[in-house]
Amino acid sequence: MTLPFFRFTPSLRSQSFAACFVGLTALPGAWIFATAPVSGLGTDVFAGTVQRHYETRFEDRFPLRDVIRQTWNAVKYSAFGELAEGAIAGIDGVFFTAEEFTTPPEHPDFVGVLRDVHDQIAKTGAELVPIIVPDKARMMSGNLPRARSSHFEKRYDQLQSDIARAGLRTVDLRPVLATAGSYMATDTHWSPEGAQAVAQAVAQLLGDDLKTEATFATTQVGTREFKGDLLAFADTGIWRQWVGPNFEAISTYETDEQAAGLVGLFDDVTTPVALVGTSFSARTDFHFNGFLKSELRSDVLSFAKEGQGPFPPMQQFLESGTFAEADPQFVIWEIPERYLDTWSYDQ
Repeated sequence: MTLPFFRFTPSLRSQSFAACFVGLTALPGAWIFATAPVSGLGTDVFAGTVQRHYETRFEDRFPLRDVIRQTWNAVKYSAFGELAEGAIAGIDGVFFTAEEFTTPPEHPDFVGVLRDVHDQIAKTGAELVPIIVPDKARMMSGNLPRARSSHFEKRYDQLQSDIARAGLRTVDLRPVLATAGSYMATDTHWSPEGAQAVAQAVAQLLGDDLKTEATFATTQVGTREFKGDLLAFADTGIWRQWVGPNFEAISTYETDEQAAGLVGLFDDVTTPVALVGTSFSARTDFHFNGFLKSELRSDVLSFAKEGQGPFPPMQQFLESGTFAEADPQFVIWEIPERYLDTWSYDQ
């Protein structure tokens, strides 16, 4: 009996990638030895310094260092679905930050912080409105490569209870962000459409309590290429067009004031709403501030900051003279879930 003979014929693109990978893998070693100084080599070997010497030499001088790094990244991503430490590759090209799978190293007593911030804001006659942005891993759990622990699953409910215990109102954003496309696939943050949905939910929460006569209109003006922040953990560089991950497209929006409330000559100029938060609010890519203006029919003064988490921006806001000058009626505090913890309730 003659067994059938199967032959796999790789595509030209696959052959090219493999040949380049092999060549680039062998090249660093050849370059190091070809350019290595001969004098003192024996002494360095016996002294145990030769390896460190060559590692430093490679990192500082090798002309194709970035190409080699990108090649290894491409192999890890395409063959094993692995990203650099700090991010996790999910299903269907969705990336997650590793911060959503670990307990934040530093986290305050959330109930205590809420009460303290509320007391300081209430002295001015304003109302604090904290909104918790649920983890992307929570809202896109179907794209996770593995399940998170039960502790993380219970966290959002507990945080909502914390806010209620502090005597504050908020909105549960899980139903709001449950729609597909509410988060960017290769980024930590919500999409502009997710941000718009949240702004609508905040407007419904405040209802007629916000006294303003301003009118803002937000329109979509186009789309553009978007490089998600998690793509830094999959820097495939020159290989991106072959193995990915590809850049996303993001919608762009503009918000313009259509009509302002009447202000008398001797009236104090105030901003009815202040927004404090993180990069979810600060980054113009997602246009959250503009959506809030349209949905609230109010000007919104933003104190959101990137790269600081939710607590330093609030402290800066409370200490700023601008807070007193703006004299807002509401202070919206946007807080990503991953910065908070509820371990004390689970013990």
